[in-house]
Amino acid sequence: MRKLALTITCTACVASAFGVFCRWLQNMTAFEENGLYKTGSLWGVALALLCIAAAAVFFGFTLYYRKNLGLASPPDIGVALAGGTLLHKAVLGLVTLIMLAGSALLLFTAADAEAPAGMDFTNLLLVLALLGILAAAGFAGTAARAGDETPDDSPRQAGFCLATALPIVFCCFWLIVSYRQDAITSVVWSYAPEILAIAASLLAFYFVAGYAYGRPRPFSALFFCEFGAFMCFVTLPDERLIAMQLMFVGMAGMQLFLAWLIVSNLRRKEDILSRFPNAQASDDIDDELPPPDPEDEFEPMGEGGEGDEASYVELPEEYLPENEEAGGGAKK
Repeated sequence: MRKLALTITCTACVASAFGVFCRWLQNMTAFEENGLYKTGSLWGVALALLCIAAAAVFFGFTLYYRKNLGLASPPDIGVALAGGTLLHKAVLGLVTLIMLAGSALLLFTAADAEAPAGMDFTNLLLVLALLGILAAAGFAGTAARAGDETPDDSPRQAGFCLATALPIVFCCFWLIVSYRQDAITSVVWSYAPEILAIAASLLAFYFVAGYAYGRPRPFSALFFCEFGAFMCFVTLPDERLIAMQLMFVGMAGMQLFLAWLIVSNLRRKEDILSRFPNAQASDDIDDELPPPDPEDEFEPMGEGGEGDEASYVELPEEYLPENEEAGGGAKK
């Protein structure tokens, strides 16, 4: 499974490199000096096609893992995100540090953000910085505590629920901040990649949190983690505070790391069902429902197994045998 994880992660990184290049050239050539967009810009079309192609490739990966290889993810968050090697710990620490550094730096540089005349986003950015610190802590707590099974209604599960909710709150607030900053901007291309990056990241963290809340959708989480990371990298050529650039890098790293863990812990559906009988509730094996138990089915009606309910009459109790419960049988 590590080979599969490496393949999809490298694919996301290569697609991100092309996306950064296209967005950089678009910013260099597709905008007038007054900020207006040149209609029909080649690099704008190329970037749009690249985003569609990346989404299609990531969706193809999820279908291949689920349908062709017959893989499934453990419904337990502790097992689904397990990764206790030294490399995992090093990457976890690096990604968390990047996110914390960007959020902490934003606390000191929020007042330097550009804003239209009469508008001030300092307070919003300060709140965003604090939420970024909490999101980094939640991410670190989720990944660091994974490895063992998490019993239902246990303090451990409550901790996972809180930790996975923090990045969601962070992304929701960032969407509000981004909307406020670009509310008067008429050029969609100037802010569209940023909006898509935050929205895709929000969905990624939402589906990852489904593990903790008993509603795992691993392949949805995998798709949005990869696509969200790709879009976060695409936004890097845009002009913004260096602190927010670090936050985008940190958020992309968080999603790539979570996707790596999900893929690394995929197993055959039979193995997942043998260990976790309740795994039918997840979206990866909902099409593998077991056959009905013959004992749970009704016996055929009528002579020779034929007939319907209309051919039966209910007998009074006095005609029933004494050893048969009242009202429990009917004879033709």
